[in-house]
Amino acid sequence: MFRLLILWLLLATSLAYAQGARPDAPALTLPQAAERVLQQNPRLRSAQFAREAAATRAQDAALTPQWSVSLQVEDFLGTGLLSGFDASQTTLSLSRIFQARDTREARMATATAFGNDVDIELESERLDLLSLLAERFIDVVHRQERLRLAGESVEVWQAANELASARERAGAAPAVDRLRTEIRVADAKLSAEGAEHELHAARRLLAATWGSEAAEFGRASALLCRLHDVPPYEELAARVSGNPDLLRFATEQRLREAEARLAVARQRPDWRISAGVRHVEAIGEQALVVGVSVPLGSASRAVPARQRAEALGRESALRLEAEELEARAVVFDLYEEVRHTVRTVEVFDTEILPRAREIRNEIERGYSVGRFLHTALVNAQAELLAAASARLDACADHHRLLVSLERLTGGEPVSLSSNPEVSP
Repeated sequence: MFRLLILWLLLATSLAYAQGARPDAPALTLPQAAERVLQQNPRLRSAQFAREAAATRAQDAALTPQWSVSLQVEDFLGTGLLSGFDASQTTLSLSRIFQARDTREARMATATAFGNDVDIELESERLDLLSLLAERFIDVVHRQERLRLAGESVEVWQAANELASARERAGAAPAVDRLRTEIRVADAKLSAEGAEHELHAARRLLAATWGSEAAEFGRASALLCRLHDVPPYEELAARVSGNPDLLRFATEQRLREAEARLAVARQRPDWRISAGVRHVEAIGEQALVVGVSVPLGSASRAVPARQRAEALGRESALRLEAEELEARAVVFDLYEEVRHTVRTVEVFDTEILPRAREIRNEIERGYSVGRFLHTALVNAQAELLAAASARLDACADHHRLLVSLERLTGGEPVSLSSNPEVSP
């Protein structure tokens, strides 16, 4: 009994410090972790600069052509009568490009479409990070539960070893039974040590999601095996169109349409008009100067840009259709898998685990009075622990699948239910 007490104290200490944080560190929930990511992650913090750059591009597109001033001096420092400045002509003029109104509007529409594309890309990156956070948070909770189960496994095998030792001392069982259970105890301790190392690594990965090197938080608080109901497939499929990854194709299509309109607008040439004053030194008089410059061949030169934009727009439309069909197929697969995990956990809770416990308890009582062999007890213990581990894996798979499902349908990850106690 004293050995069991010492073992329990060691396991309790291991579970308390296995998370790499102070014992009094506050627990962390998924919403709290999401808040850290949104506030501290360097990639998300850089998003404001991408938006500022896109806004600057829109401001630049809204600018009208600027005025130009020019000073031109002719007929000086030549030969003969033109050797000095007596016959020179000096012209001071202002000029400006005059564009059609729809050219400027098309340019602004292109910049706006580009800004929308940037917003969609940043939203997609934000959801990617939140999904990664949810997956890593689930992994930490899962490994916490596996460490807890590993501690229980050590206790179970230690109890079985005490039982085998008692029967050996009573002369009712050979030493082989005790040695076999000691092997199981040693193996369970190694598994618990491995589970602790895996938890440390998972916690560091979780902290890295919000840009921290140290896992400075307490227990990841969640009920791993409290499962969520999923809406009907038809409702999930309807949400696929809100996925930023698909919206990016639609935004890209609108960008190509704006570029095509800009190319059409540029088929009309921009006129440069200038006006100024010319001073003729030879006669000491001034006169007005007016000029008009019109580029030739603008219409034909703009055709390739228009055709390119239209071709890329049609490509984006077809890619959007293909990606949407693929996304709906994946959503259906995830939907079925989520439902299967719910059914799996239900079977473990109502059928497998109760019967495994009943078998283990019956064999344990029978072994103590010599009704069952030690092999039967070992097998029963192993089956019960394996079933408990498989149930935890099914619970973790359920939440991981939900994260993938929410990401495909354009939503944020479903929050795990929080509770300071361990999962059921």
